[in-house]
Amino acid sequence: MHEKLSRLGAPVRIATFNIKHATRADDRVDHRALVRSCAALNADVLGMQEVDRHRARTKFRDQAALVARRLGYEVVYGAVIHHGRFGRYGNALLARGPIDQVDHFALPKPSRRQRRAAVIARVSLPDRVLTVAVTHLQHHPTGLDESQREAPAQLRALLDRLVSRSTPLAVLGDFNLGAGRAGPPLLSAGFDVVPSLPTFPRDNPRTTLDYVAVQGMRVLAVEVVATDISDHRAVVATLGDAV
Repeated sequence: MHEKLSRLGAPVRIATFNIKHATRADDRVDHRALVRSCAALNADVLGMQEVDRHRARTKFRDQAALVARRLGYEVVYGAVIHHGRFGRYGNALLARGPIDQVDHFALPKPSRRQRRAAVIARVSLPDRVLTVAVTHLQHHPTGLDESQREAPAQLRALLDRLVSRSTPLAVLGDFNLGAGRAGPPLLSAGFDVVPSLPTFPRDNPRTTLDYVAVQGMRVLAVEVVATDISDHRAVVATLGDAV
């Protein structure tokens, strides 16, 4: 049974954003736009995917640390893929409060496609404490049948990993799953899924790939936000105490 850590407090804004390593529509990397875009979300907790650290294509910047430093966040980075000696690619969790009890969780990888992982941690905000998971599940090439798709199994593995974690819980990420596939395992595990709105592609979104799912908190509002970078829109949910 989950240990309940929540206490009554002000609403909290939680966001997920696949930043595509801060790439604009013209394929140029723009770190000023990255910081500006993240600031506009005004999130207390921010999960980011496709985040580079010390790679040539992104001018050897530590993108998560850059956003954290400019906007006053605490940050935990979870490298998923190594590129050379120092280059990394992965997920990041940023918060306006201390982050601890960090778990870098490798997701199942039954095929030779790109490895995937999640960052799970406890976040202490001024008015509440919650457990947050940030992930980016496997993309599936067209033509694969259901038995070859890894993202559903990866999502189930992540939810199983969260069973022993304290509530309230939030799962943030690019699931690479439509609402019909992402919703059932989340609902079965006791999560409320923020109302699904199209998030991809950014300029004319038709598909829901990016999600905020919560347990032990109530969804008060949701926004899907277009920014100056990435091919995804960000999702921002305003959450309050469970009824």
